[in-house]
Amino acid sequence: MQKYKLLWLPLGIAAGLGIMAINNFIMEKNVVLETLEPAHSVYTTQVQVLSIAPTVKGYGHVIAKNKWQGISEVNGKLIYKNERLQRGTFINKGVELLRLDPASYKLNLTTAHANLDSINAEVENLDIEELRLTRSYQVESKTLALEKKEYQRNIKLNKKGTISASSLEQQERIVYNTQLQLNDLKAQVSQLPARKKALQAQVAQAQIQIAQAQLDLDNTIITMPFNGRIIDVNAELRQFVSAGTSLILAHDVSKLEVEAKMPTSQLSRLIHSLKQDRGVLDNLNAVPDIATANLTAHITLRNSSSETHWRGKVTRILGEIDSRLGTAGLVVEADFDVLEFIKRNDPNDSPIISGMFVEVTVNGQVQPQLTVPLAALHNNRLYLVDKNNRLQLQTVDVLFIRDQVAAIKADGLKAGQQVVLSDIIPVANGLKLAPTVWTEDKE
Repeated sequence: MQKYKLLWLPLGIAAGLGIMAINNFIMEKNVVLETLEPAHSVYTTQVQVLSIAPTVKGYGHVIAKNKWQGISEVNGKLIYKNERLQRGTFINKGVELLRLDPASYKLNLTTAHANLDSINAEVENLDIEELRLTRSYQVESKTLALEKKEYQRNIKLNKKGTISASSLEQQERIVYNTQLQLNDLKAQVSQLPARKKALQAQVAQAQIQIAQAQLDLDNTIITMPFNGRIIDVNAELRQFVSAGTSLILAHDVSKLEVEAKMPTSQLSRLIHSLKQDRGVLDNLNAVPDIATANLTAHITLRNSSSETHWRGKVTRILGEIDSRLGTAGLVVEADFDVLEFIKRNDPNDSPIISGMFVEVTVNGQVQPQLTVPLAALHNNRLYLVDKNNRLQLQTVDVLFIRDQVAAIKADGLKAGQQVVLSDIIPVANGLKLAPTVWTEDKE
């Protein structure tokens, strides 16, 4: 046994010398032994450029765009009330709803017409008088010319002694009196334009009185201004109504609006997408109007068992922000055809009615955006895979999120870069990764 132990001793010494020789060789050749680094297995996808539009969502109540208050414009006793004039009923445009006693207004109209006829008669008399004065003036002008000529002849005869001085004086008086008559006619003719203007003003005033009397008579009848629903009635037969009294409230059911309240951050993204659309900018005039963008909206009514949808159009943004909630109002207009709804007779359909609380979704303008799946976002950071399969952390700005896709922006970020979908714990720049491309069949 001692013999075998002595045999192992030279072998151990030889092995030690060999290890020292190898170590010296490595040190001389600057050879580095790498330690084995574990790689994290992760699923990856790529940053893509997609044509995508931001979506904003808000909630609000449906209201009628056109509301009408049937206010009495004249005084009078109510002598007719339509039997269908009740709260909740639908009434067509042009249907007579109420009528006030028209007797006094008919009398006023007759009196106004009589007054105009009287003034027109004065106008006719003035025309006749103008013709008479004009002719008289022409005759007197000719007479004066003849009398002056005769007076000149008498002067010559008086110098010759043919006629007496008294005859000359008599002819002079004739010329003087004729001149006075002509001056009087001239003064009367010169007053005619002023008299005409005064009568014309009276005619205009009488015509206004007739128009007002006719309007008052027409206002004794109150008719429905559009196809709509009666909301409130404050009128009874044989009741005396004063001018300015509100008798009826009705809503136009064909035009409805929703004032959807939404976060200002979402609204800013929507407006930003419009600023990127050249066509929208070119159509703007001196006053910016979001209606020029022709943005469509989806209005949704959610019940416990069903959903009803309507299409609408964005018309304007309300000018005030709710400081308490940090929301702004986006107004969406929708058309609703009552008759078409009735004809469809769909048990799953629902009419859109004032007062409903609905959801409004609006899509902005489609623009190319850098996008990643929502799962690739880790607290506004992306886990990028570099060419050496190392982890690189990239902070990004999230522009908006739609359909589980995030539109993002970051300096240096490009389409085609690999991005990690998996969670990594702990996370740090430079981690070794073992990436696998995610496909749909891995779901």
